[in-house]
Amino acid sequence: MKKGFMSTTMVYSFFLLFLLMLLFIVENLVNNRTLLNNIKTEIKEDIADSTLKKYLINHSNELGLVQLNDKLENSSLDYSYRYVGDNPNNYICFGSNEEVCPEDNLYRIIGVIDGKIKIIKKNSIGPITFDTTDTNHYINTYMYSYLNDTFYYTFNEIWQNKISINDYYVSGIKYNLDSIKEIYDSEINEDGTIVNCKIGLMYISDYNYASSVDNWNDYNMISTNNWLNNGENNWLITRNYDTNNSNYYIDNTGLLKNETVEKAFYIRPVFYLNSTISWNDGNGLESNPYRIA
Repeated sequence: MKKGFMSTTMVYSFFLLFLLMLLFIVENLVNNRTLLNNIKTEIKEDIADSTLKKYLINHSNELGLVQLNDKLENSSLDYSYRYVGDNPNNYICFGSNEEVCPEDNLYRIIGVIDGKIKIIKKNSIGPITFDTTDTNHYINTYMYSYLNDTFYYTFNEIWQNKISINDYYVSGIKYNLDSIKEIYDSEINEDGTIVNCKIGLMYISDYNYASSVDNWNDYNMISTNNWLNNGENNWLITRNYDTNNSNYYIDNTGLLKNETVEKAFYIRPVFYLNSTISWNDGNGLESNPYRIA
């Protein structure tokens, strides 16, 4: 009887041990699967945000980027993503790897346009004449030479290679257009003159669409709640279609005007980043701008 009792006890003990081992294995499988799924999720997120462009698009809502789609009245309908409003967190450090970004290397992101990140210098340069030979055709102007030679070569080769060659539409617009959608359509005209280069200036439409969305229906309000309005006279890349020696600029009150090309105004260089640029650090604050590699 005792032997039988001991045998039964041993069987139950082994069975209980087996169950405990099985539970341990199952629990570890579940934990490992959860861990594996978490790793997969993290990898997917890392891949999805592997470039700064993808990060901005994937997190556009929380970052304050507005997509110009068919749901917005007076939208350009180019489905670009743009920073709008008074003072978005869209700062980026370009041309320096110093721990604290030098003021001269601070730029701001206009948005993701033509599949690339478009940025503009935070502080103006100048005053500089648009041209000295009475022409407003960008590729023939002093401004083109200054930006694509003198200014471009202030960067070393590493940073130069981060700037994309891009199409700049420079046919210009007529003065009697008053809708921001009409201005965009006239300005970004693929049948017009296109200059393929690295450095340009902002368009009228860049300035218009930086204003708060609530202002897009009232052209008189474009200068308010607009982070691109820096209180200085700034040349634009857009020429006056009606004459050969007049170009558009934003005056120190934020209004769109035109002036002869011999006039000296401030400029804020604009360029596109290569689409493969990766995001290293930063959150877009002026004190913590995006860092790229």
